[in-house]
Amino acid sequence: MHTQAVLDPKSWAERTFGGVQLHDLRRTRRAVQAATHLAENPLGSLPAQMHTWKATKALYRLLGELDVTFAALMQPHFQQTRAQVTAAPVSLLVQDTTDIDLSHRRQISGVGQIGNERGRGFFVQTVLAVRPATREVLGCLAQEPFVRIPAPEGEARYHRRKREERETDVWMRQVQAIGSPAPGRTWVHVGDRGADMFPFFQACQQTQTQFLVRAAQNRRVQMHDEAIGYLLIQARSWPSQASRPFELPARHGRQGRSTHLQLACGPMTLLPPQQEPRAGKEPMAIWVIRVWEEQAPDGEEPLEWVLLTSVPTITLEQGWERVDWYRQRWLVEDYHQCLKSGCRIEERQLQSVDGLMRLLGLLSPLAVRLLQIRAAARAEPERPASEVIEPLLLAVVAQRSGHAPATMTLGSFWTEVARLGGYLARTHDGPPGWRTLWKGWLALQPFLEGVRFASQLRL
Repeated sequence: MHTQAVLDPKSWAERTFGGVQLHDLRRTRRAVQAATHLAENPLGSLPAQMHTWKATKALYRLLGELDVTFAALMQPHFQQTRAQVTAAPVSLLVQDTTDIDLSHRRQISGVGQIGNERGRGFFVQTVLAVRPATREVLGCLAQEPFVRIPAPEGEARYHRRKREERETDVWMRQVQAIGSPAPGRTWVHVGDRGADMFPFFQACQQTQTQFLVRAAQNRRVQMHDEAIGYLLIQARSWPSQASRPFELPARHGRQGRSTHLQLACGPMTLLPPQQEPRAGKEPMAIWVIRVWEEQAPDGEEPLEWVLLTSVPTITLEQGWERVDWYRQRWLVEDYHQCLKSGCRIEERQLQSVDGLMRLLGLLSPLAVRLLQIRAAARAEPERPASEVIEPLLLAVVAQRSGHAPATMTLGSFWTEVARLGGYLARTHDGPPGWRTLWKGWLALQPFLEGVRFASQLRL
């Protein structure tokens, strides 16, 4: 998406929701207006975002209409994302699950179990489309919110396992909902260990898509001499074929660090699980890539990924490319954080999960927008800002920071925006994240509005 279309809330809302089919043009206009206000201030409460009580009530009414469903609101976004994916030779379809925790809400209907089954809320399964060469987030290609059915009292272990198997079917449903790519296009479903399911691999085969998944199970494999072995044992027996420096980012309370990774890769044949009736009986030829640290700092567990893929991986260059593809799986985690921290879906004061799921239809594309703004801030840092940023916006940022508009690059422009959000821009600091950029962007808006207002005054 063009940078200006992402930055301007009204343009973004019209493009994203202008084609939504809600059986009444007034509802479509209301959806566009609501999305515009949400984009102007994602962190605000609904009354603060809508500005007036009248507009707030109108949004509540909209979300109460039977025709205004999550699927209907998301349909234009899905179609726009599919158009971009269809135009690209290779796309990563990064899938993951997150829970929407509503345990703090006592007066809300329709909640299910989350976490250790004592929490309350619902789940969201997301497939994020990513352009691998640039790591550009194109949008959600599929998404499904769902409620976990409460476990019956005294549930037997066998029935619990069957219920959990049915819940994991959402992974396969997303693959089937997306379907097959056009001839000459490659779609690669990327998943963490939760996607290590033989039926998931088969669903990809059936839709002529590929998969790249981190192994969680020590599956039975057949070797070249037809001997039966076990996947993790065999992969760990391979000697290192190459090594490369690697920057491990900070995540989940773990500090980032520089390290060195070893790589080994080769073909294997997966045998279908004996206890999984859905898996069929046909073996599956795959490629396995293992990357690992020889040593890690004290207190840190050495990194190891064993990746399973249907994409031919013959050369070391292809092996490193698959590792880079898997690293982009973190983007869907960032997306879910945007949904929670950036769009505050868990704090919205609707009275039912059904209403929250409808609101998700407005917030989900907005979370994508936050990631796209971060990408815009990191792309082409040396390009003159005047070629991309509107003149008035550039002039305001330049004036505040003491720069000349003509000499500002995109890198310096976004650094100054991030400074308004608390970014220190020290030598050892990494690039600003979406939270800092968004806080700076919101802090900039009153200055921009004041300049526009002042230009209209006649003294």
